[in-house]
Amino acid sequence: MKMDLSLYSSDDWLEHSVHGSFYYDGIKFNALVIPSSIEAMKTFDVRDDDIWINTYAKSGTHWTSEIVHLILNHGNPETIDRTTTQGNIEMIYFQKDSYDEGKTRHLPFYKIIEKAPSPRIIQSHLPVKYLPPGIDEKKAKVIYVARNPKDVITSLDRFVGNNEMGDYIRWQGALKEFMAGTRNYGSWFDHVKTSWDLRHQENRLFIKYEDMKKDPKGAVESIAGFLERPLSEDTVQKIVKNSSFKGMKKSFDKIEEAGKEELVKAMGKYPYMSKGVVASWKKRFTVSENEEFDRVYQEKMADTDLRFDFE
Repeated sequence: MKMDLSLYSSDDWLEHSVHGSFYYDGIKFNALVIPSSIEAMKTFDVRDDDIWINTYAKSGTHWTSEIVHLILNHGNPETIDRTTTQGNIEMIYFQKDSYDEGKTRHLPFYKIIEKAPSPRIIQSHLPVKYLPPGIDEKKAKVIYVARNPKDVITSLDRFVGNNEMGDYIRWQGALKEFMAGTRNYGSWFDHVKTSWDLRHQENRLFIKYEDMKKDPKGAVESIAGFLERPLSEDTVQKIVKNSSFKGMKKSFDKIEEAGKEELVKAMGKYPYMSKGVVASWKKRFTVSENEEFDRVYQEKMADTDLRFDFE
């Protein structure tokens, strides 16, 4: 679907710089996030058939979105409308010139989601406490995906550290910030533990990235069951195939060929999709870095029974 920006008045667009970072309630955010958008979540009109995908960055957000889209579209990528998942609700609406110095006015992405038809699939990296209270009031579905933190920071370094989307972070600094909980969106440890503690609520599903990689079919069936969308065995197999790395690449390549790369790349430039290999951290961490990370991990996770596979 081609975005019709004429639907939005001048009042919807904001003066906002996407360069640098800011602090909201003591938590650091990249300036792609709009402070007023976080504020807007307090009163955001949640619908009871919304499907929220909540993750810490680089934890399988777009992969999970694709699975959900395919479940709602009977396994057919050709009929998917990715309007609400080309960005996160707290961010700007991504355009190809979003990073140009001369562009100072931006459309909050939640404005687009507000006008989207139901059922809406909505992505967010926000910590749980900043998500709309209407989610639980209306029992909207929330899928939380958690990935082992060593692979998260390794993937973040590849994605953010090597392009203009971030602060040109360097590995050692990024790793220290991650362990200290001072990177964008705050502490990974707090982010995942809070959602883990809510996993028994009927409108929430907590799923681990590594489990999805080990058993894609089981992941599809688990998500479909949670969404109350019964699937035939043929459709399950179709979704598994089309949500694989090879299947998604084929779908995303077609989207790019159609001139709609903004649906599958941030600002039409930076691919959301990666192979997402488990244990990629082994090629990045030194022995001493790994030992220090393990020490911090054991300390931060001592108060929870949440565990991750690192191999």
